[in-house]
Amino acid sequence: MEKQHLPTYTHKFLEDKRWLTRETDHYIFRYFQNSEAEKDVAMIVTTQEKAFKKIIAFLDIKPPEKKIEYYYYPDKEVKETLMGDDWYAQSIYDEFRIHVVYTRDIKPLGEHEDTHLLSLPWGISIGFFQEGLAEFMVGHAWDGKSHISYVQEGFSKHLYLPLSDFFEHEAWLRTDDSKPLHFYSLVGSFTTYLINNYGRDKFKDLYMNTRRDYTRTENQAVFEKIYGPIGSVEKGFRVYIR
Repeated sequence: MEKQHLPTYTHKFLEDKRWLTRETDHYIFRYFQNSEAEKDVAMIVTTQEKAFKKIIAFLDIKPPEKKIEYYYYPDKEVKETLMGDDWYAQSIYDEFRIHVVYTRDIKPLGEHEDTHLLSLPWGISIGFFQEGLAEFMVGHAWDGKSHISYVQEGFSKHLYLPLSDFFEHEAWLRTDDSKPLHFYSLVGSFTTYLINNYGRDKFKDLYMNTRRDYTRTENQAVFEKIYGPIGSVEKGFRVYIR
């Protein structure tokens, strides 16, 4: 398994004594007393167990023996202090852990982060398709709006590179951090287009054979062996999002 790029990751969260725990069939949820996560824990359990079943069914894999471990932080500052990063959510695949900022206004629930962990039997694709699969499983943008509405706006504002440029893993990491909804919606929409038009099995083949240490040209060759010329597929995608 490739090493995950986590330059600021720290394990101070393991030393904190404030965590409360709720364990279910497939998860261990950790949260602070009197936090928003504690208030919502019943909803969190129901939502994530439902997401788990949906992901496992789509991927057509056996449930993992190890449970997914969630850490819910009451704000970005506490998350950064205890695990080293203040982003809303990260999955740590070699630890089978997910770290989440969970507040009254920010509630990252559902399939996205779980997909990163549960899809490990498929391997670890480039970021463009890894995030695309996670967004496909969610089915909409983080704010509940459609992926396509953001992609239409993104194209109209010329936010995007040609899709083949994203076949280099680092290109996805260099996307505009100020427009996350537009870029996550792009990968979600494109993955949905591929799966709905060409089938799950072809996408699985793509996912399992694209690699982060490949060049853009090498990953494009993998794509075109499965789907044909990227230019033709991208034209079809643009028609689809219109």
